[in-house]
Amino acid sequence: MTVKELDDKKEELRKQSESATSMESIAEINKQMDALEEQRKSYNETKIKMEERFKNMENTQNLGEDRKSTEKVDIRKAFAKHVLFESTHRADAKLNDAEKRALGVSNTTTSESFVEATSSVDGINNGGIFIPQEVVLDILREEELESPIYRDIATTAIKGKIKFPYRISKTGAKKKAELTQTDNENVQWGVLSGATGNYTDSIVLTFEEEAMAIEEFTPYLISLIGESMRELLIADYIYGNGSNDAVKGITYSAIDAKYSTGDKANYRKILEAGIKLLPTKKRAGAKIYLASDIFDGLTFEKDGNGNYILPVLNGSGLTKVSTFPVEMDANLNAGDFIIGNLGKWYKANINKQMELGLDVSNQKRTKTYTTHMMVTAIPVPTSIVYGKENV
Repeated sequence: MTVKELDDKKEELRKQSESATSMESIAEINKQMDALEEQRKSYNETKIKMEERFKNMENTQNLGEDRKSTEKVDIRKAFAKHVLFESTHRADAKLNDAEKRALGVSNTTTSESFVEATSSVDGINNGGIFIPQEVVLDILREEELESPIYRDIATTAIKGKIKFPYRISKTGAKKKAELTQTDNENVQWGVLSGATGNYTDSIVLTFEEEAMAIEEFTPYLISLIGESMRELLIADYIYGNGSNDAVKGITYSAIDAKYSTGDKANYRKILEAGIKLLPTKKRAGAKIYLASDIFDGLTFEKDGNGNYILPVLNGSGLTKVSTFPVEMDANLNAGDFIIGNLGKWYKANINKQMELGLDVSNQKRTKTYTTHMMVTAIPVPTSIVYGKENV
């Protein structure tokens, strides 16, 4: 089977997976996809070996030095240089051969069109590039520092995967007398069809910023991209309603734990009621995520004699409620809390790797970088509790 035939077959299976409704059919499709992926991997490995062999034949003497230079490539710096060169064509931002090889599998130019500026049309030089996986991970780690909720979500990156199977129920094991036939275990499966969100934001770099030294520009660019996407992605992971190009967030159709305004300051009572709503079988690995006002209220709560219940100076602070670990997440709205095992009961997948495009307006003398990525996400029903003030 040729590479093209492999890709065509994978596309055919992907379309079948979108219409599949049973766990068995999805499992079979995934099995076939895995087999095709292994075959494609074998082709790629063979191709790499052949290329290495030809390089050895062409220039054995310089191969060792080339390998050393490739190993020394800082992928973050190379990516920043690529971005700078696309917009400024600075001599010091031009990639060397080792950096070109290192970025060859990560950066794919989607458009090199150039539109000359006129009195009515802005000049455009759209150098669309996929951000290297190593840099994407750096950006996502920054988001993890911002949000415990985001950190605990197990996000996958499987292209085209928009359906998630999950177990609804099973019959379980049974006791059987010796030599009697064992019954087959019956498992009821459900399939989640997540909403796909399109996340895009723009950042503008001034000429002064583009004149920065490469070493300074590299971390600046990474932090700028992360900052532009952070609020979009985290906010929708929590509150997205599945419409208007947003994913279905953790709070979408969650178990309702609204509390009355009269109980607003009675944090223990509020959380006790919320915990009791979480199904027993969904409690394993569950955590409690609190908005800052609830977290502070519990941390600095006093008893009837006016003494702090928790040691607020040199103490461990609020770490658990009952047996559930507790964390404060600044991305939660005031008065909100979430209880659940997000790593298990919230499904999220990056369908399209983060991309960075450049628009140049010569008349306005601006250069705008636009980031874009596609994510599919959805919670498993009756698995997560969401509490907020009933106003």
